[in-house]
Amino acid sequence: MTRPWMPTLAILGAVAALTASSWLVREWSLRSETASAAIPAEQRQRVEQLQRELERNPENAQALLELANLYYDLSRFADAVPLYRRYLERDPGNAEVRIDYAYSLFASGQEDAGIAELYRVLERFLDHPIALYNLGILYAQRGELERARQPLSELIRLHPSLPIAQRARQALQMLDSLSRSTTAQ
Repeated sequence: MTRPWMPTLAILGAVAALTASSWLVREWSLRSETASAAIPAEQRQRVEQLQRELERNPENAQALLELANLYYDLSRFADAVPLYRRYLERDPGNAEVRIDYAYSLFASGQEDAGIAELYRVLERFLDHPIALYNLGILYAQRGELERARQPLSELIRLHPSLPIAQRARQALQMLDSLSRSTTAQ
């Protein structure tokens, strides 16, 4: 289950703060990892159940993916990375999981590896809308605003009627606004 909203939240914060790095993403990730005690009881129980299941059966692909997705949803990206990696060893062609893995890598401080993963998706699925969107967002988070425009524009050109294309248009507007504000300074 690919979650294009996570990078959207991150770019909003990054663009609003006029930051040229992913400090915000790393800071968000670190805070969420230290706040694990604040995880709702039902999610904490599910994490524990899945961990026990993987101790019993490390090859349980469904448990691997469910736990990785749960960590992703909890913004515990560093915990999600090795689980996604193990899952992808079994199902390397799963674009949606690979996209979540890419964002988890990026958000846990492995920015280049995260971007490289998105390019791997796009090598196989040339016009994957969520991969294009996330690539643009990740470049924007790194402060590479011109590089961010290309995949977002490509998404809009290839898939103009998809809801994610509307989010890409909004992201491009924010990038334009940011460019104007930094040029005026």
